[in-house]
Amino acid sequence: MLRLEALPTWPAPSVRAEPRRLARGQRGRLVVTIDVPEGCHIQSRDPAEPFLIPTTLDLDAPPGLSFGPASYPVGDVERFDWTPVVLRVYRGRVEIVVPVEVAAGAATGRRRVTGRIRYQGCTANACLPPAEVEVAVDLEVTDR
Repeated sequence: MLRLEALPTWPAPSVRAEPRRLARGQRGRLVVTIDVPEGCHIQSRDPAEPFLIPTTLDLDAPPGLSFGPASYPVGDVERFDWTPVVLRVYRGRVEIVVPVEVAAGAATGRRRVTGRIRYQGCTANACLPPAEVEVAVDLEVTDR
């Protein structure tokens, strides 16, 4: 008999700026956090099978800001009953870090950084449909 398991509700990913105020020419970072519920996982940035949904982040740079490449965690190596392939997955708190820099000639004021994070939540035996979730954070650009 097929046993269906209840899939938990997933909290929305969040993003924070460190620091929230950046002077012209200064660097900081954005940290996107996904809290994966207990007993669940998402695929890493580089899944082991081509049909698996990688965890990805795309950010839109407002005028005066630029982003460096995102730094993804390595992930845990695990085996699951449904595949002979060893998978790389994320569990628990997952943080993706993106360097941000303010241009030397940027106008001062508030900037809203928006983006999308894509992932697929799973348990050991079942997966939710892939999710694409909007994220946003405000930064303040100052002259010093």
